[in-house]
Amino acid sequence: MNNKEKAHRSVKLLMIMIAAIVILAIVIFGILNPIIMSVMTIDGTRPWSETKNLLTDLVGSPGVLKHTPEMTFEPNCVIAANDLVRGLPITSDRICMSIGQFAEDPVNGFECIGCEDASDNQRLVYHGSSNQSARLAVVCNVNLEELNNDLEEYNLENGDGSWEGTSIKDACRICEGKGKCCAVVLKRS
Repeated sequence: MNNKEKAHRSVKLLMIMIAAIVILAIVIFGILNPIIMSVMTIDGTRPWSETKNLLTDLVGSPGVLKHTPEMTFEPNCVIAANDLVRGLPITSDRICMSIGQFAEDPVNGFECIGCEDASDNQRLVYHGSSNQSARLAVVCNVNLEELNNDLEEYNLENGDGSWEGTSIKDACRICEGKGKCCAVVLKRS
């Protein structure tokens, strides 16, 4: 075997090793990335994923109210109806949102974009400069009339004074005549 053949084999072996390392890195990153990201979350919960899980559970359970655990909203956190409905048997024009108990406290920096005009992609956005703890209440029902009854029954519409501010019923006008509808409302921890 001459030097030229040795060099060719060495280059081939080096290329195979590099390819193996790249494949191994892709596999390890694909497996470990979700684990690392969940560990890095401050309190183990993320507002978007917790809300999505709750909505997934409740979209087929009319009239059932559930709350997320206490969650940490980081600055610029967004929960959008379009994102929540992916893979669910409901569309974003059937999700209504409200900043609930945070409506009277602009210092905390929550905003509900598209809620007052009943937009078909309502979004809860946290504009605060530091982390904020909060929970979300979610309830779904077969139509707007039944959902409005739930909002009153569960005091999500100014019932006990704890949810005063932006009207969730106004935001839920988006569901009128469309069948199943879900409300997502912010709540203090």
